[in-house]
Amino acid sequence: MGIVPSLVDRLSPAPRVCLFLAFFTFVLCTAGAASAVDPASQERVWITVGADAFEMLQHADEIQLDAQPLRAYQEQDEVVITQVSALDLQSISGLIHKYFERCSGFMVHPDLDHAVETLNRQHAQRGATIEYLLDQQTAMAALQPRLQAENIRETIERLSTDFNNRYYGHPSGQAAAEWIRDLWQGYAAGREHATVELVQHAWTQPSVILTIEGSHYPNEFVVLGGHLDSISSGSGNPDFLAPGADDNASGIATLSEVARVMLTQNFRPKRTVQFMGYAAEEVGLLGSRDIAAEYEAAGTEVVAVLQLDMTAFNGSAEDIALLSDFTNSTLTSFVGQLVDTYQPELMRTSTACGYGCSDHASWHREGYPAAMAFEARFGQHNSSIHSTGDTLATLGNSGDHALKFARLGLAFAVEISTDELGEVFFNGFESGDLTAWSVVEP
Repeated sequence: MGIVPSLVDRLSPAPRVCLFLAFFTFVLCTAGAASAVDPASQERVWITVGADAFEMLQHADEIQLDAQPLRAYQEQDEVVITQVSALDLQSISGLIHKYFERCSGFMVHPDLDHAVETLNRQHAQRGATIEYLLDQQTAMAALQPRLQAENIRETIERLSTDFNNRYYGHPSGQAAAEWIRDLWQGYAAGREHATVELVQHAWTQPSVILTIEGSHYPNEFVVLGGHLDSISSGSGNPDFLAPGADDNASGIATLSEVARVMLTQNFRPKRTVQFMGYAAEEVGLLGSRDIAAEYEAAGTEVVAVLQLDMTAFNGSAEDIALLSDFTNSTLTSFVGQLVDTYQPELMRTSTACGYGCSDHASWHREGYPAAMAFEARFGQHNSSIHSTGDTLATLGNSGDHALKFARLGLAFAVEISTDELGEVFFNGFESGDLTAWSVVEP
């Protein structure tokens, strides 16, 4: 049973996902991304990879090319199709992580036609087309002060210390996902239009989806996501320590705080809002790739996607960096407007991180409008990620920087789930009727 048929029938994700990959290797990011082929096989496989990484790989001594030069069969928008030996997938993943700090940074395809389709679909747009409007200032004025940095800090602390790691193939990765499910279920308790479910994959760790059903357009979706897994580079021990406080407990904690405020204040969007904690991002965007592909296959209308991957390290002079590559420019511009409108004291900038660097790429590849807000300019972000040093201490033991992203995520969810509809309902009253406003204490 797939995700989207259940969403159409029940307006909540189903507990299982159909997975087209037949085999995944149990390796770390620097050892190799999970792929659709057995890396020990002698076959050659098709991949799409960023043009910058492709150029690096052409000169890499670690790649065994069977006396064949690494050839670009097709290039479009700085993404290259090439063919490599399956034996080289582990080395390729490690090199891309080493030189570009991307986990995976490439996608494996069953044949050339599928790889070409991936390039061609980068410009395809699916889902409902709406005009992104800024018209919920009253609602935001009431909700935004409810966001608390301390709640974010506490969630980061729990995720980064209660589990040895959150690796996708380890029991602790599954336990962390179940912990997030329980946290979100606590927020949703007593809200009949909110559900939380685990999405089972072919590996140990599930993804987590919280759904707040839309009152008017339940089959149009606004998605806010971040990955829940963690990894520590260079360790072959499956019980390795990978606290992953910034990468990406911070993103999950930020999303959790947005969800908490929306639910405890009985926010009822007009469009369905979903919060997603993706499994297995660190080994090739696998969880988000699975989910986004199934949404696309079912023709599901997703009007906007926001990715929060690393929100807690203040490494640049600017407060928020918006990704300019492999994202939707119209949506990204609107996200910038949300920052300017609801946090005018902040500075924002644009940055690029390359092909396949986080889960927004899975949605972008399927033609959905996606944007990503990042903690700093790429290259000025937290250098302790993918190590035992990615702890709350490296974040100043604080959720203050992540709070900026919670405010942004809240604005994203509220504004886009009500665009072109005019009002938001809280506790049964229209947000414009201040005399009828009723605050619900958490």
